[in-house]
Amino acid sequence: MTEKLLLVNACVRRDRSRTLRLARAVVDQYPDHEVEEFVLEEMGLRPLDSAFLDKRDALISAGDYDDPIFDLAKKFAGADIIVVATPYWEDCFSSYVKIFMEHAAALGIVFRYSQEGMPIGLCKAKRLYYVTTRGGPIPDEGDLGYAVYRSICRTYGIKECRIVSASGLDIVGNDAEAIMDRALASVKDL
Repeated sequence: MTEKLLLVNACVRRDRSRTLRLARAVVDQYPDHEVEEFVLEEMGLRPLDSAFLDKRDALISAGDYDDPIFDLAKKFAGADIIVVATPYWEDCFSSYVKIFMEHAAALGIVFRYSQEGMPIGLCKAKRLYYVTTRGGPIPDEGDLGYAVYRSICRTYGIKECRIVSASGLDIVGNDAEAIMDRALASVKDL
């Protein structure tokens, strides 16, 4: 059975996105995987509201996971490898990523709770790559988006969370292409 790779693409400047360029290099390291790409800008996802949450809660309570409301969660939970591609904006990730995760975080599909109230992950993924590029000199440890995804991976049972990044791309005097070349070369060591 072919393994599945899910590319969560939050790169709104797709035609010139350095983040997407880096993410595609990660995806290329898995030539034997079936790739599905979610282009978040095109999906029309809206922030969760009361009506959506009430519907989802009622379906979960009834054990009815056949509704399309759960499609994103099923694909996220069923992927063997996940690549989240988002530029570094405002100390974190793009708002598209947050909205996507709210839709994908379905109780009973992505995680469940133990008798003691502890989350138990249900995701199949062995690894999630958090791929980002930053204009400033922000280290990986200072990227709040990466911190969020490390936590999400623990909660959802994803065994490993790795970051692939390039920083300092917009600093005057830096050679952005040389920085990108180093980041792209590092992908071969995944």
